[in-house]
Amino acid sequence: KILENISSIVYFIMEGNLDIVQIVTDVKNKIDNYYVQLAAKYILEASESVIRMLNNFLTGSAGILLRFAANIGASTVTIVTSFIINIYMLIEKDDILARGKRFIYAFCDNRNATKIIHIFSLANRTFKSFLNGKLLDSMIVSIICSLAFFVFKVPYALLMGTIIGTFNLIPYFGPIIGSVPVVAVSFFVDAPKALTAMVIIIVVQQLDANFLDPKIVGGNVGVSPLWIIASVTVGGNLFGLPGMILGVPTVVTVKTIIEESVQMRLMAKGAEHMDEDKLRTGIKSRRFKFMLKK
Repeated sequence: KILENISSIVYFIMEGNLDIVQIVTDVKNKIDNYYVQLAAKYILEASESVIRMLNNFLTGSAGILLRFAANIGASTVTIVTSFIINIYMLIEKDDILARGKRFIYAFCDNRNATKIIHIFSLANRTFKSFLNGKLLDSMIVSIICSLAFFVFKVPYALLMGTIIGTFNLIPYFGPIIGSVPVVAVSFFVDAPKALTAMVIIIVVQQLDANFLDPKIVGGNVGVSPLWIIASVTVGGNLFGLPGMILGVPTVVTVKTIIEESVQMRLMAKGAEHMDEDKLRTGIKSRRFKFMLKK
């Protein structure tokens, strides 16, 4: 029986009813299709993974930019509102000052009232001098940056220059804070321009720090950099952007008041001409005498 089946199969093949070449070709095509589909599957999965990563990155960056834009908007509203209030206060300045003096003299004796008015006058001069100089300096920085951005085709040149000038009002930290959104926006719009924007910002800030600020604002406001950084940090934590801007003149005012008070006490003791070296020498000698007594 088995021999009959084998002979039948051989006869079937010999008669040409079974195409071996076609069978081999079909098997080869199926194998090729399998590997093609497998490669396509891996490529598709890799593409989907890359797309998900890009989507997550862009979503996170968009969230950061949106939060930053919201903060900028809130700060802008605060600044505009403060500006409008200041305009009305300037219009009513004489009346406000007169009423303030009447109130102080009404509830304080003449000596203390005079001291309080002197302190307010000192604060007014300090704030006015600092803010006027800083506003002019920041306006010049804004114009220079805007022109440079426009010449080198940095995206949104006028807006980016305005941002740099606005944050330049903040001592030390302002240029760093202002450069972040400018470089970020330039990178997302036209990546090579981000480096151009960064170079322009560095050059302009060096020009401002070494020439413009010392000439216009006076550079040295009378306190050490440590106190300036501390005043900007504390003012920013307590009052936000206005605190960062007003922290320095506040510290300068307090420092001046303390120095005047110290000078008046030295005058009362007849030691108003004693300089710091003599004071240090006197303190050391008193400490030495105290140790000898022990």
